[in-house]
Amino acid sequence: MKDQFHPVHSNMECESIIEGTYQGVLSMTAGDEPYALPLNHAFVDGRFYFHCANEGRKLNVIERNPRVTYIISKYYGDSAKLAKAMKCHGNWESVVARGRARIVSEDAELIACMKTYMAHYGHGDFQHGEDLLGRTKMIVVDIDGMTARREYDDETTDYWYWEPVAPPAGDGAGR
Repeated sequence: MKDQFHPVHSNMECESIIEGTYQGVLSMTAGDEPYALPLNHAFVDGRFYFHCANEGRKLNVIERNPRVTYIISKYYGDSAKLAKAMKCHGNWESVVARGRARIVSEDAELIACMKTYMAHYGHGDFQHGEDLLGRTKMIVVDIDGMTARREYDDETTDYWYWEPVAPPAGDGAGR
């Protein structure tokens, strides 16, 4: 039997799994139906940032229910080696983050969020064109909590949980 689930608090371990990743799956609820889609992201200061068009289903879903889950999974194994060894466990890591999404459409905040997002992709000198404001929105997910898991082999699995860090008094970060 696998280890019992006893997560250890470590924001650092959770964030180390996220580090260097660029995509995951955003899961939402559209009425009584699940709705999930792969998205590119940036993770900065306890928030995920996503860019999108200024209209579409995900925006409609978030407006109705801002509670979301975002999942990142990284697999390091070789499926052919697992099959040959008749194993189903390889080396992998995952993060499951839960939070509230909000749609950013006000120009000044949109530009700031887009710069944060683009810096994650190595474009710290990002300059927006005026046409960007009319055709782009950002989604920011403030994370309430997350869990992470790292499996090394058939026998070793580590679990962590992440909690938001309160901003300093008077920060005005809106969390």
